[in-house]
Amino acid sequence: MYINQISVFIENKPGNLAKFTNFLAENRIDMRAFEIADSTDFGIIRIIVDKPLDTLTLLKDNDWVCNLTQVIGVKIPDKPGSMAAAMNILAEADVSVEYVYTFLARGTDDALMIFRVQDNDKVAAILKKNHITMISQDDLVKM
Repeated sequence: MYINQISVFIENKPGNLAKFTNFLAENRIDMRAFEIADSTDFGIIRIIVDKPLDTLTLLKDNDWVCNLTQVIGVKIPDKPGSMAAAMNILAEADVSVEYVYTFLARGTDDALMIFRVQDNDKVAAILKKNHITMISQDDLVKM
């Protein structure tokens, strides 16, 4: 039901992002989503890929500092206000969202939203009750 996201910790210095993306390209890793949050010295790259467990192993075997996190993915209409509507549902349920990022789905008019919360099961139930379409890892790879 959830999506496996890989977080990679990377030092903020020239060329490191190119080194990381070249590593993914050389290993034919199909990225579906990419987000980076940075601080002064380090960044956290969050990626959604087609084969997360294989990718995690490959990254660790090549000395990348990374971990796997289960996040929630939802499909929303690609139109103004859709993200706000989903966030309002969570706010009304007193759910704190740690982070969120969005991207467009292939071959559809929908947007996909990925977010991290403390209790995935609770939030999944809230989304289902409010008719928000969740997407799984398998759904994402097919898109």
